[in-house]
Amino acid sequence: MEQPELVGGALCLDVANSVDGRVLDVPLDYLTSYADLVDWARRAGGLSSAQAEVLLTRADADPAAATDELVRARALRESVFNLFYGHAKDGVADPGHLAAVQEAYTDALRHGSLEPAGDGLRWTWEPDLRLPRWLVAQSAIELATSGAFGRVKACASQDGCQYLFVDTSKNGSRRWCSMSDCGNQAKSRRLTARRRADRAR
Repeated sequence: MEQPELVGGALCLDVANSVDGRVLDVPLDYLTSYADLVDWARRAGGLSSAQAEVLLTRADADPAAATDELVRARALRESVFNLFYGHAKDGVADPGHLAAVQEAYTDALRHGSLEPAGDGLRWTWEPDLRLPRWLVAQSAIELATSGAFGRVKACASQDGCQYLFVDTSKNGSRRWCSMSDCGNQAKSRRLTARRRADRAR
């Protein structure tokens, strides 16, 4: 399956965007296996190739545990999506979804440790099937508690795209998840409407 462009600007948003066409009766879910989850997290910059290989090896050794973890990761993904989408559209952070993200983050903190990194320290985890979920939770908390929380937007496409992204434009005017996709579709619709209006006149 061809992988879509990652447009979120943060690991948690890129993972939240791993469902396409949420408004459809049967959305397209790109995370149908634990291997999909690992690959998506790697593409989004959360995992190194070496970490991904270790996780896939562990998943092969314990497929039942990997499947269970996929279910948990997908549940967290939905909480992350609803938390940021709700805030982007209505300015409200749903307490239930916020609690789910916080619970995942608290679990991540219990299993992590600080280690030297250059001139400072970094938070890290041993390779564990839960690592992608922990990284998503960490990313969500960091984004939600940063000044960028208010810059998280949902794509303005009229076709039902609900992809989330961090608007890093200077004047906060970005409307589309991707100009090469939804942005161009919107421009094409406006051009078609303008031509029809011109012909009508």
